[in-house]
Amino acid sequence: MKSAIQSSMFRFLSALVFFILAAPAGLSAADLVGSANIFMYPRPLPLSDLALKTASGQNISLSDYRGKVVLLHFWSIQCPACKIEEPLLENLKRNFGPSGLEILGVNLVDSPQAIMNHAAANRMPFSVVAGGGGGLALKVVNLNGKNTAFVVNPKQEAILEVPGFPTTYIVDCRGSAVGYSIGVARWDNMAAVGLLQGLISDRKTCLAPKS
Repeated sequence: MKSAIQSSMFRFLSALVFFILAAPAGLSAADLVGSANIFMYPRPLPLSDLALKTASGQNISLSDYRGKVVLLHFWSIQCPACKIEEPLLENLKRNFGPSGLEILGVNLVDSPQAIMNHAAANRMPFSVVAGGGGGLALKVVNLNGKNTAFVVNPKQEAILEVPGFPTTYIVDCRGSAVGYSIGVARWDNMAAVGLLQGLISDRKTCLAPKS
């Protein structure tokens, strides 16, 4: 069983770690990687729906945000780098939230009560969610001698890699991951801002009524 899970995760990782980048909206890969610590996929990566729970106990899913641009921001309470990135995310939420950007701070390692207390005490600038009853968990595996972690569903299928905190996935209005960042992303960088503006502008194609 363990070897089967690791084999599945290895196949997922192999598909995930193409670092030949292609940035949309006229931005070069070098712009994003070099200046903003954001990596773009060669093509959008469709995501499985994620069942999550808010700090107030409400059940939500990633599909609830279809039509919006979503940052899936994986963090933990004991993460110094996460605290560094929070003001940048707060600015994004303030500037782009009204236009259709949603930020979900996903915590799969701390207890729901600890997450709720931390979010309230620190006035987290974005929606904070946990695994809830959907069976999502963060599973550490060793691949080729190196530890990494994956978000897995109840069937132990790997959904997303989270090698460390913070890790953020950029999800377009169709529910596909188009890029990611490991560590602190420089969201105030012009290349990052241009990327998000392009994705938000593209929302019109998702919101248009089907003929």
